[in-house]
Amino acid sequence: MNKVEIVIPAHNEEKILEKSIELLYTHLNKIKDFMWNVTIGENGSKDKTLEIAQKLCKKYKRMSVKHFDTPSRDNVLKTIWSKSNAEILLYMDADMSTHPAHTRELIDAINAGYDIATGSRWKKGARVRRDIIRKIMSYLYNAIFLPIILPTCVRDAQCGFKAINQKVAKEVIPLLSNQNGFLDTEILVVAHHKGLRVKEIPVVWAESQRESTMSVYKNLPPFFMKIFETRKKIKNGFYDTPPQA
Repeated sequence: MNKVEIVIPAHNEEKILEKSIELLYTHLNKIKDFMWNVTIGENGSKDKTLEIAQKLCKKYKRMSVKHFDTPSRDNVLKTIWSKSNAEILLYMDADMSTHPAHTRELIDAINAGYDIATGSRWKKGARVRRDIIRKIMSYLYNAIFLPIILPTCVRDAQCGFKAINQKVAKEVIPLLSNQNGFLDTEILVVAHHKGLRVKEIPVVWAESQRESTMSVYKNLPPFFMKIFETRKKIKNGFYDTPPQA
């Protein structure tokens, strides 16, 4: 029976974490043919996120929490995924913007032989509720900017709902940067560059009403710098070098 590790990065999520976990477990408890567990990656929170996560571990089975001093979702994913022995590694945002009912679809895609499975808000069949400004920015990024600068072979590079196999965990994840929020795009760019199999799944997605822990406007300049950095790395063969053990 294949093992599945589901990682939930959590930074200052005291207001939503408990309700999110409750929703997630209503769907995970229906999965009987995979050995799954949930890891909350609490990172640099200044509220009671860590305390709440520790209490949830006592309430729910197959759950653990790992603390990181630095607030970085990407560092959480890189660290946990690179050390995990689960055959299927999955992550979702703590606010459950992507409905967790799609979790099974990600698992099935990896189990069917895909290297990466990713949620999509732009693929036909997706249902999205989102602020118009962010929707326009997402469209410009995914439909115009990325195809020109960094092809990814998918319609939505930044959806925070992805699964990978062990090959990707060992050969791709160590090569990625720790730039907060950029892992979603970078992993797909590298997958396209390496010719890996990627499955894009249309999802039901609703923008969280809470204040975002990752400001779009604040992170925009370093984010776009990372895009051009990544393009340079591809040209220089950086991603073609096997990661160091």
